[in-house]
Amino acid sequence: MIDEATLGLPKPDFYFGLWAGLGIAVMLVLCSILGFLSRKKADSFEHFLVGHRDIGPVVTGLALGATWLSGWATLGMMGITYTVGWAGMWFAGIWTIFGIVPCFFMTGRAMQRYSLKFGARTVPDVLGLRFDSKPVQSLAALVMIFFMLLYAVGQFKAGATCWYAVTGLNPLLCLILSAVIVFIYMIVGGYTGTQWSLAIQGALLGFACFVLGIYALAFVGGPTMLNARLAVQDPKLLNLVRTDLPAVGNTQLFSTVPGVVSTFFIFLTMAVGFPHNVARFLGMRRLSKQDFALITLMVFLVAGPPIFLNAITGLCSRALFGNKLMALAPWKGDLAAPYLAMATGGKLLTTLYITGVFAAALSTLSGMVMVMAGNLTRDLLQLWNPDIPQKNLLALTKVAIGLFILIPFWWAFRKPPELLAIFMGYAAIGLGGIFIFCTAVSFYWKRATATGAILCMVYGVLATLLGGIATARGKIGMGTLEYIVLIGCGFFYFVGSLTSKPVRSERLKELFG
Repeated sequence: MIDEATLGLPKPDFYFGLWAGLGIAVMLVLCSILGFLSRKKADSFEHFLVGHRDIGPVVTGLALGATWLSGWATLGMMGITYTVGWAGMWFAGIWTIFGIVPCFFMTGRAMQRYSLKFGARTVPDVLGLRFDSKPVQSLAALVMIFFMLLYAVGQFKAGATCWYAVTGLNPLLCLILSAVIVFIYMIVGGYTGTQWSLAIQGALLGFACFVLGIYALAFVGGPTMLNARLAVQDPKLLNLVRTDLPAVGNTQLFSTVPGVVSTFFIFLTMAVGFPHNVARFLGMRRLSKQDFALITLMVFLVAGPPIFLNAITGLCSRALFGNKLMALAPWKGDLAAPYLAMATGGKLLTTLYITGVFAAALSTLSGMVMVMAGNLTRDLLQLWNPDIPQKNLLALTKVAIGLFILIPFWWAFRKPPELLAIFMGYAAIGLGGIFIFCTAVSFYWKRATATGAILCMVYGVLATLLGGIATARGKIGMGTLEYIVLIGCGFFYFVGSLTSKPVRSERLKELFG
């Protein structure tokens, strides 16, 4: 049996696990306290979903950074660059700022307007108002739930990977603890408690990734020595495009120019269109230009330099360990950062990083779960049965939170995805390709219709499912899948809208003039 000792890797021990456990416990207890402090603002169904719409730019910016980073950014990105070298930078977040900044200047402003002016509580609620269509609202809710369940699996896998690294034990207990704490602070504090918890987690994970990246680069001897160590292992690790890798399947993202270019569109569309990102703006107060500048600063601090340094951390781990981590299934390259922290920084740096990863995973998980629960009760149940008592809807939302935590938890425990970032990339392609049109474009193109939005959503789901199967079987590349989904969604959205009659409601006249 191959283990860490055989490969000469850091060996998990009791003290690493103890310190990491203490760090995680402090973070989770703090989030729970925030949930309880917010409970008075979640005393009704509407307040539970969006609070009192009084959250400012600092909290919103940090929360947006937290939901954007996720376990993908704080763990999966390192696994990508560890596995394929510099060519993995394209899919490891180098484009992230190009997507997240347009998110709050384009989609965020519109979301805030719909929330303040028309009382929108969820993203599908916004679409229902925009298209004056209940079917659009309910279909959007179902599509979001489908893709977010897939994406949420990755958050649990991120936590399990870190716990395995520091303890070597079965991650079940840590997963259960994480799920229980998320459930507590969400059902108690609702949107407000979740938003404040996300802000704390965003600040923590941004700092942790920044410190680990700087320390890792210094430990291997700086940029020149990093490249020298990689070249000794395999000169191809220095290539920005790995033409030696297959041009189909997942590796197309690193092996061809079209594949590399597709990563730009993946990050742009998922940042601008991701429902759990844009939902952060529904509970904001009316903000000034200075407030939006402050949001920009907060997001940059969390998702700017830390993202780039995450990818560097993966390269440093490859320089230090070679390809030894690939022998440790099912974790493989996703162990790159936690093992690097253990080998170079001791208990303090390991505790900071592991706590940061759990913060990233739980922040995105809680943001998604809140969106899915609201989709179920507001956009499916209440929409078609408006006479359901508010207290029953509130209770059902809390039950739905538990359900949407349990499903990805069980999936991650039974069959964790092999390479975290790749698995989550499929959900990102589908969500981004669909909702960049149905949300961002729809806010500025008054000719868009419900028919176009419905066709876009149906095509996006089918194309992602069928294309994902073809990609997994090596028939097409993952970059090709991005083009198929994005271009096809745009085609059906625009053609469907241009060939159907737009709604001329008073609300749309008020929005577009």
